[in-house]
Amino acid sequence: MINESTMKTLINESKQSNKLTKKRIKKSIKNNCNKSRIILFLLFILIITIVTLISIILSKNPFMFIRPHCKAQYGKSSLLETFNTLGKLETGMMDNNNEEYKVINYLGFTGKYQFGEAILKDLGYYQPKDNIFYNNGSDKNNWLGTFTGKYGCNNYQDFLMNKQNVQEIAIREEFQYNFNILNSTQNNNNNDNNNNNNNNNNNNNNRTLLSFINKPFKFTGGCNISVNGYLIKNITMAGLLAAAHLVGAINVNNALLNGVAPCDERKTSMTSYLEDFDECDFSEYDVNEAVTNNNNK
Repeated sequence: MINESTMKTLINESKQSNKLTKKRIKKSIKNNCNKSRIILFLLFILIITIVTLISIILSKNPFMFIRPHCKAQYGKSSLLETFNTLGKLETGMMDNNNEEYKVINYLGFTGKYQFGEAILKDLGYYQPKDNIFYNNGSDKNNWLGTFTGKYGCNNYQDFLMNKQNVQEIAIREEFQYNFNILNSTQNNNNNDNNNNNNNNNNNNNNRTLLSFINKPFKFTGGCNISVNGYLIKNITMAGLLAAAHLVGAINVNNALLNGVAPCDERKTSMTSYLEDFDECDFSEYDVNEAVTNNNNK
């Protein structure tokens, strides 16, 4: 039989044991909480890092994961959708709004369609100072020259604010301008080859501009092109003129002749624009009519 003294001893030992158990439990909980906090903190840092990296990537290439794709019926509606899609691709802005017209990139390309000094010079809107402009004595578009006043555009600010819809007029004129360059250059190449009695039907030098439309085309080399080449499933007028806006009409012409695709300053290949616009198409008449309608407004 347990005496009173033994009972007290057992009770005291039990209390001490309970205290130790509680301390261990508290310590274990505390340790686990600390570990959980550390894990949560590390997860938080990881998420912030991933979000930051994605933000940096998207700031440089907003459409790295999903690019706008032009898809519309043939004709006027397709031409309008081409301009809307082109504006998104050039500015990186998903919604068409007035803020697009005010975008200026790190090289000084300006507006919804990221115009440079050279093309506005060719279109008669701008006269560079001392004939120095981007890629002709300058490493960026500095806009140090003067605007000619064409369609009420008297200075850079007028153009940036899209005064009297000048940017929309200019892009339509550029499409017309580039079409004429592409068409005349291809025809000249065709005539030169005929004079040289070159009868190779597989030679791209023996084709006119329109002969490339609504057909596949394989590039054999160039920017971002693998050794196996790159096949464009469908060449459209929209794709060719968008590509000409990206890299220049002469470069597009050369690419069609030699199968080597160039890139712009951002390392965007003309093949990307050909694919972005492979479901939009229109005719030379639609472009000319758009220029006439905008000029008469």
